[in-house]
Amino acid sequence: MDEKKNYHDNYLILEQISDQLNRDEISIDDLVLKTKEALKSAKICLDILNEQRGEFIKLEKEFSDLLKEGDEDA
Repeated sequence: MDEKKNYHDNYLILEQISDQLNRDEISIDDLVLKTKEALKSAKICLDILNEQRGEFIKLEKEFSDLLKEGDEDA
């Protein structure tokens, strides 16, 4: 797997591996490799979600400050 840094691609990898596991399509020989791949994709997804959360917190503060400025001007 190349170093994909977007959420959607990594989520699809997790979904695919999960489906393969549910259908017993992953051999015992490939189980460790697929688990490592899933863990890598899960970490990338989690990192992206944490970055997004931080951005939303910043935006929420900026919006709150903007509303306060509007109230002071009124």
